[in-house]
Amino acid sequence: MKSFIAFLIVTVAAVASGQMYRPLPPDVEESHFAYQLKSFRDSLDECAEYLEVSKDSVKQLVASNYITQDNELKCLIRCAGINSGWWNETSGVQGPVMESYFQPGADDTCYERRTRECLAAKLAVCQNDCSKAYESFLCYYHQWGNLKCGEQYVPLTQLEQIQAAIDCINILRVPRNLLEQYSNGIVPDVPETHRLFRCQYIAEGLYDPAVGFNLPRVYVRKHEIPAPEILSDRTKQCVDAALKGSCDECSRVFKAKSCFSNYGVPNSTGAILKNAADILLGQPPSCPAPPAPSNPRYNYNQ
Repeated sequence: MKSFIAFLIVTVAAVASGQMYRPLPPDVEESHFAYQLKSFRDSLDECAEYLEVSKDSVKQLVASNYITQDNELKCLIRCAGINSGWWNETSGVQGPVMESYFQPGADDTCYERRTRECLAAKLAVCQNDCSKAYESFLCYYHQWGNLKCGEQYVPLTQLEQIQAAIDCINILRVPRNLLEQYSNGIVPDVPETHRLFRCQYIAEGLYDPAVGFNLPRVYVRKHEIPAPEILSDRTKQCVDAALKGSCDECSRVFKAKSCFSNYGVPNSTGAILKNAADILLGQPPSCPAPPAPSNPRYNYNQ
């Protein structure tokens, strides 16, 4: 399945050198807005279809406050975790994503400590991945707070992030010589880059031109290395100040990213653009490339 998705990315991303791009296949839609919102129950019901678990079994699981000894239902919880991004087979529970599904009590100051202690005790005796995912969920369910009913932000997988970047590059017709800079790990501070970052943030659901950055989503998106600093008043003030600047919107967005880009996984968007550029540059051209300029515009070392 993973190899098929990777092949799909490469196929959809076909682009020529210079500024000549192949059209997308007629049966493929561009992911202008790549992100999803799902409730915990949405993920559970979807997984019930994947795993052929009956609706009655799901209803009984919910009615019993998710207490079960049935391994099939534990695997259903694991599937819901993968589906909504809070469970990873290698690193386990993704704290920032899981947290978004629960609301701590207003006067509860110990929920984080209790949850950590629960995870340490429960996961030590788990025998398989379904049990680990299930017990992780129960620790949050019993210790962190109330399970929210509404939809929550689902962070994109790495492949989805790269696909969104490829779409943005195609939509904005980013020149090949700039892609070559991205491929070399260089992100020039130029208007084309500013527009590309804005497009990527919109596609991932992190930025809305009408309201600005959604920092709780940025926190969830950087779940591999949790960074509570993203949710601080200091970061919000920094972002708000940058977005109120006098330059154009794309430049303001690019400036605002510096307020949180080094928290969690540093410069994660630059890494996504590098992967997208690597894929695009590997495509055969659909028409002859124009002569290379003697003084490339994007010859920056930043």
